[in-house]
Amino acid sequence: MVWRKPNSELEMKNLTPSVKHGGGSQMVWGCMSAMGVGNLHSIDGMMVKYMYLDILKQNLKQSAEKMGILPHYKLSQDNDPKHNAHICRLWFLYPCPK
Repeated sequence: MVWRKPNSELEMKNLTPSVKHGGGSQMVWGCMSAMGVGNLHSIDGMMVKYMYLDILKQNLKQSAEKMGILPHYKLSQDNDPKHNAHICRLWFLYPCPK
């Protein structure tokens, strides 16, 4: 129960915003460094290792160039299984195509 002045229940400051029909969520991949931010990649649906590898191929080198850190940078990831997938580890092991 909240105490309000009479007839003030529909004023904007007294309304709580809500999203009809459940709302949703948006997942993005991004990178950042002390030099700035890189690309943001929007992800539709559930991401699997193949999608993650495509995101790295399309955005990692381009983002490093954009931030000016291309020859010397380190990628930090969490322990998500798709980050440690065999195809992703192989991609990191061998030089990226130019």
